[in-house]
Amino acid sequence: MRALLIFIFFIIVADFTFAQVAINTTNTAPNSSAMLDITSNNKGLLIPRMTTTQRNAITSPAAGLQVYNTDNNCLEMNNGSGWISICSTGVTFTCINSWKQKTDFGGLARQGAVGFSIAGKGYIGTGRTATYVKDFWEYDSGTNAWTQKADFGGTGRYYAVGFSIGSKGYIGTGFDGSGSPYQKDFWEYDPGTNVWTQKADMGVTGRATAVGFSIGTKGYIGTGETGTGSLKDFWEYDPGGNAWTQKTNFGGVERSNASGFSIGSKGYIGIGLLGPVIKDFWEYDPGTNAWTQKADFGGTPRNRSVAFSIGTKGYIGTGNDNNGNTTTFWQYDPLGNTWMQKANVGVQGKHSATGFSFGNKGYIGTGYDGLSNTKDFWEYCQ
Repeated sequence: MRALLIFIFFIIVADFTFAQVAINTTNTAPNSSAMLDITSNNKGLLIPRMTTTQRNAITSPAAGLQVYNTDNNCLEMNNGSGWISICSTGVTFTCINSWKQKTDFGGLARQGAVGFSIAGKGYIGTGRTATYVKDFWEYDSGTNAWTQKADFGGTGRYYAVGFSIGSKGYIGTGFDGSGSPYQKDFWEYDPGTNVWTQKADMGVTGRATAVGFSIGTKGYIGTGETGTGSLKDFWEYDPGGNAWTQKTNFGGVERSNASGFSIGSKGYIGIGLLGPVIKDFWEYDPGTNAWTQKADFGGTPRNRSVAFSIGTKGYIGTGNDNNGNTTTFWQYDPLGNTWMQKANVGVQGKHSATGFSFGNKGYIGTGYDGLSNTKDFWEYCQ
């Protein structure tokens, strides 16, 4: 009898060893073409996660062996000769409404800096550390690295305006702490030559905490504050003629520390500070030189937030509201004139950060968290 039981045991083991396997909750048989068939509509397959050092310690890895490398956040496979990364094979991964922390901003922690993008590179410069600074840095998302470039051409300052038009970047206005601290000078940056060139002064009034963006071949700056109050005038810059033209005043009340971006052929300005923080939101049409009020910003009233656009959507996040600094982040859809809350930015509320976007990604970095200046830097994927 004992021998018979042993014989039956080995038959069962052998049958299981060479059978196909299905893992599911429905008792469904495995697909005829699969040795292992895993079925689920609410869970995924989690393969081993390890560092590069741990991966390299695997003895005689088989060709086809796969791991998830936590050092570079990439799926890797051994091809029999070594490890290859799926992240570097041209495979496009879809990320949805998520933030990922990237390499800290290359300069000192600061608040009130400016940012813009040119040809797939991001730029952040100026701001206030312990003093007003003018250093300027380039971010390469491909290498996740910062490179210091030529210092901004004007005085060190914070709460200036920055935007790009075509292949050039622009920074102007701001507060530099001098005897006449509110500035109206305006400078052009050429990344090809790494040179700053002074251009025509902006408007007639020096200011800080203004808003700027570009539409097509023109740049725009408006609102802000001087030593005597807030402003609502609005100006258009033509780089071809190096000239400013005053346009219709911003449609809302005068304000400082507003936020703005452009989508297609329209510009947008909203929120900000006029005694209390406010949340109205306005669209500018350069074709008609007119402002139209749109749906109020979806979050709490706030100021000193970051704004940028990705494709056909606009985004505003971080800033200071009636409850202090915030991490909340909102998306604006001009087609439906609606706001939708998205994933919060980072891990700690802050104001006076800066940002930019290119491709399908947005970026936010630096700022003030209520205790100190910061230099953390985050990437957002729609």
